[in-house]
Amino acid sequence: MEEKYRKIYDFISITRVICSLLAILYVAYWFLKIAHFPLIQYIGIFLNPPIDFLKLFLEWNIEHNGIIIDMVPVIVAVLFQAFHFALHPFLGMIEKIDNKHKLNVIAEKKLEEKLVNENLKEIFVSKTMEYNKFGILLVLNVKSGIDENMLDKRPDYREIIRDGYMKIVNLIRRKYATCKAIMPGKLFMVYDNFALFDDFLSDILSEVKAFCAKNNEQGLASEFTFIIDAIKDDASLARVLDNLEKISTLSYTNKALATMPFNIRYKLNNQNKFILETMGISRFFEKTPDNMQKSIDFELFSIKTAKRK
Repeated sequence: MEEKYRKIYDFISITRVICSLLAILYVAYWFLKIAHFPLIQYIGIFLNPPIDFLKLFLEWNIEHNGIIIDMVPVIVAVLFQAFHFALHPFLGMIEKIDNKHKLNVIAEKKLEEKLVNENLKEIFVSKTMEYNKFGILLVLNVKSGIDENMLDKRPDYREIIRDGYMKIVNLIRRKYATCKAIMPGKLFMVYDNFALFDDFLSDILSEVKAFCAKNNEQGLASEFTFIIDAIKDDASLARVLDNLEKISTLSYTNKALATMPFNIRYKLNNQNKFILETMGISRFFEKTPDNMQKSIDFELFSIKTAKRK
């Protein structure tokens, strides 16, 4: 209960108790007076003022066996007991007022929390939308599907992989003119239109599937890995590439992987063709300048095509 209401509630409760005690006291005083208790005159010094005041308006005496019995003390007792009951509704009233106050406080807090959460959500969305680019590191690997000793001529795997990368780069140049791509033995692509991510990845996947199918026809086994990250305007692409290359060493083959920033940013798109499922926490180790080993934990997500209903 609120402190100010608690004080009023306690005051009324104590007043009711005092009224009940006084009612009992005046009834006892009345009995002692009838019985001519020796010290009754001294007790009356403290109890007679209310009786004398009431006698200004009311006189009630009863004669019994020739004895006049003054009934005013009983009336005083009844009045005090009446005060006791009359104050009871005020306790309920205070409780209702306090409950209403509590509900108002709760409503105000909920409204405040709602406004704070909406404000935080706006800030979160605003900060997340700063990731207006995405980067994709594509790693292709080709090897013989049979014993190489059985082959007349060993294929040039590097050339095959390079040709696969070049077909994808040519596709990018035709459809996504502002996309940047470099091939440091792997293909790293950065595109500045997040709204076209679904189409972009679908086109790249189609090319990779065609690349793998062609190699299978020639008895070659192909593997691929996509690692995808969301990028801010002012982010260092070298740092992003370094991070994606570290993730590529975890040997998740034939999968499209995404980082936590990409997962958050991608979910803000209005229409998403792909779903992201968590793969749990992964870890790699780095050496610090003082040659101490430091572990870095991060969550990865697997990108899959959403099932059509």
